[in-house]
Amino acid sequence: MSNKFYTILNLITGVFTVIVQFATSFFLSPFIVKALGAEANGYTQLAANFVMYATLLTTAFNSMASRFVSVAYHQGKTDKAKCYYSSVYVVNIGLIALLLPISIAVALKLEHIIVIDNVDILDVKLLFGCVFANFFIGMMSSLYSISMYVKNAIFYSNILNCIRTICNAVLLLVVFSLLPIKIFYVSFVALILSVVMLPAYVHYQNKLLPEIHFDKVCFSWSAVKEMLLSGIWNSVNQCGHLLLTGLDLLLSNLFISPYAMGVVAVSKTIPSAIIQLATTINSNFSPSITQSWAKGDYNSVLQELRMAMKMSIVIVSVPIVTFCCLGVDFYRLWQPTLDPIVLTILSVLGCSAFIVLAGTQVLYNVLTASNRLKINSLSFLAMGVVNVLGVYFGLKYCSRYGMYIIIGTSSFLTTIRQLVIILPYTAKLLNQHWVTFYKEIFLTLACCFINAVLAFVVIKILPVSDWFAIIYDAIIIASFAIIAECYLLLSKSERNKVIHLIKRK
Repeated sequence: MSNKFYTILNLITGVFTVIVQFATSFFLSPFIVKALGAEANGYTQLAANFVMYATLLTTAFNSMASRFVSVAYHQGKTDKAKCYYSSVYVVNIGLIALLLPISIAVALKLEHIIVIDNVDILDVKLLFGCVFANFFIGMMSSLYSISMYVKNAIFYSNILNCIRTICNAVLLLVVFSLLPIKIFYVSFVALILSVVMLPAYVHYQNKLLPEIHFDKVCFSWSAVKEMLLSGIWNSVNQCGHLLLTGLDLLLSNLFISPYAMGVVAVSKTIPSAIIQLATTINSNFSPSITQSWAKGDYNSVLQELRMAMKMSIVIVSVPIVTFCCLGVDFYRLWQPTLDPIVLTILSVLGCSAFIVLAGTQVLYNVLTASNRLKINSLSFLAMGVVNVLGVYFGLKYCSRYGMYIIIGTSSFLTTIRQLVIILPYTAKLLNQHWVTFYKEIFLTLACCFINAVLAFVVIKILPVSDWFAIIYDAIIIASFAIIAECYLLLSKSERNKVIHLIKRK
């Protein structure tokens, strides 16, 4: 089958997986908030953020492993690809040995690191401990998923993630129904499923890429150095991401209150799902773009980017605008114990960057494929530092609006960085004029404006009163928005191809 077919299959399964994951969070989050309070939900998200802090170290070695193995493999250098794989395998074992005692110490001394109020301390410690253990299992799974990247078969990973998410929801429902409610059940069930799913990743590694496997003889310090020198920029990038968005809950916990942390965590549910959706689109186009780059076929890279940006605009902008317009009614029904207006404002602020950047976020694949990460990473780090300073002074002199400052500052800086640095730099790497990709920004804004107008018209005609009404309105808004965007984004010949394909299917 063609590379394009696999890319579309990757995308479809990836989007479906995000939907399933969001559905699980959608039903679980209000249950936890109602049973244990907003603080409990905040701690589950904060534990995940602590893992993000640990990835600052692991990213330097792991982030570019798939890229190096893929480029070597598609250039016919199987031995070199095996060398990269074996080297990163050894490094991961070493990182686990290094981080394991640190994670145990953090879990044991957690009450001295963060503020823990209104919940059982042992419960929170177990939550963090299971999250850390799950992180180490995930490091091993990522090694065996390299084959899926190399073969442009990310859909296998998407399907496994989808199965795990469904099983996670079912098991949590059973556990919460039969046992006394505890926060750590969330991470404990996830840990068990990660252990159970690990053999499946090993199976697909052997099936898809049998010629590439761990061999201690193939370990190479030079390969480690090469991946580290490249991946270190992704660690810098991750540090910038951490400073931009990864400290939201920790800052809320330390400088406002655990309750504010819980509110911020709930408000980030929808923005996190949208960011995950955008990341899924981005990652599922990455293998094919990397393959084209490895072969020196830059025209194919540009064509794939154009297609990816159009699809990203439609897939990301429609749910963002639909949610922004229905936000107050959504939170009124979903989280009746919390202020729906506050939650909506926080969520809109969290989504706002993607209202502008929904299409162009796929350009990050060019940076990975070309191994040009320095500019992107340094700019990310710089914006992260500016964000922390801005939030600090904002909380110091205008603490009344602390939650809005924490969320809104990072979105504003993310937008500026993309517009000023990433778009012109990516165009330069592809030997295009520096303004080449600004067209997609205007298309994204135009699509969002059309979606907003459609949404307000539908809501005016069909006011929201219950879950049935909000789902009905959302379906109508999304349907009209997709049709309108297809007319705006696609040429007449492209629309005819889509119509012909739908009729044939």
